[in-house]
Amino acid sequence: MSINAESILERKEALVGDLESTKIKQQEIEKAKLENVALQNALAGAIQQCDDFLKKLDDEESDEG
Repeated sequence: MSINAESILERKEALVGDLESTKIKQQEIEKAKLENVALQNALAGAIQQCDDFLKKLDDEESDEG
């Protein structure tokens, strides 16, 4: 294979395409990470709410007893 301007330009074009694909994949990963953090926060909030409900039930039972 001989190296000439055309072959270098073809290779460069392929590399540019690969770079764009990699950037898009990185954006998708970042979006998924943010969604995951939001889900973790929502789950932690739900757990805190369960703990609060359990405490209120325990307090009511203590008052009744």
